Amino acid sequence: MHAVQHDGGQPSRRQAWERTTGIPMLVLAVLFIGVYAWHVLDTGASPRLDAWLERVDIMIWAAFVADFGIRTWLSTDRWRFVRTHPLELLIVLLPPFRPVRLLRAALLVLDQLNRNRVTRARLAIFVGTSSALTLVLCSLAFFDAEYGAPDSKIHNFGDALWWSMVSVTTVGYGDVYPVTVQGRMIALILMTLGIGLISFAIGTTTSWVMDQLKAVEVTADRTEVEITMLVEEIRALRSEVEALRAATAPEGQHLTVEADRGNR
Repeated sequence: MHAVQHDGGQPSRRQAWERTTGIPMLVLAVLFIGVYAWHVLDTGASPRLDAWLERVDIMIWAAFVADFGIRTWLSTDRWRFVRTHPLELLIVLLPPFRPVRLLRAALLVLDQLNRNRVTRARLAIFVGTSSALTLVLCSLAFFDAEYGAPDSKIHNFGDALWWSMVSVTTVGYGDVYPVTVQGRMIALILMTLGIGLISFAIGTTTSWVMDQLKAVEVTADRTEVEITMLVEEIRALRSEVEALRAATAPEGQHLTVEADRGNR
């Protein structure tokens, strides 16, 4: 999502727009998730409240559409921008599908976390946040698709969250499973993301452990080299002390020192 800077290091108009609207769009994304969760979990809501939540939902989606349109218009190569952002374009063009708009909101949240320079700490935060976000959002979408369906195993949000956790870890006890087409599609997405997240987490942890072991080895090698140098310096100092002692001692003592050296 980052724009290319112009000559002289000045940010492009699109990049300036993204920096200005980054926090407001993040707030809208979090608000969208809250509205979506409220709409899904409040199964006994009145029609009036449902209509109000739907209007807020559409208003936030309209803000996403406006943001995508403005970023496209501010781009120096608009066609290239559209071609390189196919998922955002798809989400903008398919407003009736709430889970798709939910994905757009999730992408906005993750993009805000990943905008700055990547470090190990930021990478850990990004992986942890994306994992938790994946679990919560897939649980919401699964609950929305399965709750109230014939032969459904989902009776509350806790069942959906339990299903997400056992699915993303590839455990799969089989006590909860999808019975609708939408639920199976969400399950497929979650299992695919779960494998990727687990592999990424294991790889990141392994890399961190290897770096720590490498640092320990480097420290041990440096310590060994320093000890060797200190021993050599002590031997050199001892030789200098003996030489000074021999040079300043009387003649008889000088012969005794030489004799002692010969005995050694």
